[in-house]
Amino acid sequence: MISKRFLREQEDIVLDSGVYIEYFTSRESSIKKLLRENVFSEDSTVNLHGHYLLKSEIYYITCRFFGMEESEKLMKKIEKFINFISGDFIYNTAGKIKCSFPIALSDCYSIAAGIFFNCPILFLKESELSEATIKKINNIFGSKIYIFP
Repeated sequence: MISKRFLREQEDIVLDSGVYIEYFTSRESSIKKLLRENVFSEDSTVNLHGHYLLKSEIYYITCRFFGMEESEKLMKKIEKFINFISGDFIYNTAGKIKCSFPIALSDCYSIAAGIFFNCPILFLKESELSEATIKKINNIFGSKIYIFP
């Protein structure tokens, strides 16, 4: 369960693109409030990690919502607080996950980044990531996938 306590106890986290998109483009929600108060606050000590596909997804989706200029500004801001890892470090793991499971390649990269940093990977609920699929991926690859309610 992703709670205030859970988020505050983490040293490192990978947030999937859907979580960032929810945060940057939606109206107020319980997820957005939870993230704002526990991850995107000045007193948060969590280190955020991501991959370059994530960066592209955040860019193009925020561009569609807010336009290119605003998306560029947003990207400059997030580059200050997200450690973007090169695909060279995680492509093999992401490829193995994609080979084994019919999920989005970007999701595979998020999971691979979480495995690389040995930290939780937080997703919004997606049909591709059923409870059974998550359990299998966690068991086979040693990942720590969690779903926001």
